[in-house]
Amino acid sequence: MIEQALFQQLYAAAGRRDAMLLLTSIFFAGSQASELFEFLPDDTAARLNEHAEKLLAIPREKRLALLVREMRRLMSIRTTFRLEGVDPSWLVAGFRGEKPRTVAIVLLHLPSSISRQIVERLPPAVRQALPPRTELRNVPMEIVQLVRKRFDAKFAMMEVPRQLSHFGFKEVLALEARELVALTRVLGIEELACAFVSVGKRALAELLRRMPRENAEELIVAVKKVTQRDAMEIKDAQKFLARVLVNFQNTDELFQKAGLYQLAKAVTTEDRDFVRQVYQRFPRAHGRLLEEYLAKVKELGESDAERIQLLQDRILDQVRDLSARGKISTRYVQYTFRYHRGDEAAGAEDASSESEQSE
Repeated sequence: MIEQALFQQLYAAAGRRDAMLLLTSIFFAGSQASELFEFLPDDTAARLNEHAEKLLAIPREKRLALLVREMRRLMSIRTTFRLEGVDPSWLVAGFRGEKPRTVAIVLLHLPSSISRQIVERLPPAVRQALPPRTELRNVPMEIVQLVRKRFDAKFAMMEVPRQLSHFGFKEVLALEARELVALTRVLGIEELACAFVSVGKRALAELLRRMPRENAEELIVAVKKVTQRDAMEIKDAQKFLARVLVNFQNTDELFQKAGLYQLAKAVTTEDRDFVRQVYQRFPRAHGRLLEEYLAKVKELGESDAERIQLLQDRILDQVRDLSARGKISTRYVQYTFRYHRGDEAAGAEDASSESEQSE
């Protein structure tokens, strides 16, 4: 539907907060909404005006119904600043340049398991200068809230997850950092297998020679599974391989980079808020590399909507398989998996049988 595509473009360009601002402004002010945007920063106003013109071109009755539907959908997404949803490596980087007292105030209201990880990674001088918790008891709550709000603004707005009734692509945010790393590793093996499936045995043998035996065996198994792949996708994988193969330091690094590249292709059309959340669920080094690869994918225009959906479905298959094999939490395999291709996969029995067949 054309109108749905307009909303998707809006969310990708503006994010949820500015999108809600635009929708409510048009709903209440109609064509006068642009006057309200004059109070916003120039770049934000220009972006919202561009999308406002497209929405105002929709007949009024139809437009109002669409606006109500989209505003309800956005309001149903319960979000809050959950720093515990951001990998601690990002939080440590966010403290750079902050005074020890500011750091201590933020840590005061974080779960102890996370605050401990952060304190362990702080520079020794900052760690030693942190005031004791007892000293912070008299800090006015207004000051605490102000400090926390300013710090929160540096990070993605993490959704407060409700109990999952299904597992679609966006639910990859439910994975812990270590599980995301495990996922990108198998995605990387798949990407490399795709790259080598048509380049000949000699090139593959040369790469396998440079790998530890266990890693080489994993790649061989993956290559054997690549039988029916889109020719364009194989070409993309080979282009990526040509960029990273010359200077990779170790096999796991190569697997991770290839997996992050595949994930970058999968999130190309997702909205800006979701993509930022994905970055910050990863350890910071992985997230920054994912950001770099996504920029490259968009620059090259390597993916279209249909191929992205197929890729997202394959990622769901990998999550389900990893869960069934106990490589990540087994709770995920209990959910109903929802695919773009239309079918649904549910229950641990099916996933376990598929896993046994793959092994």
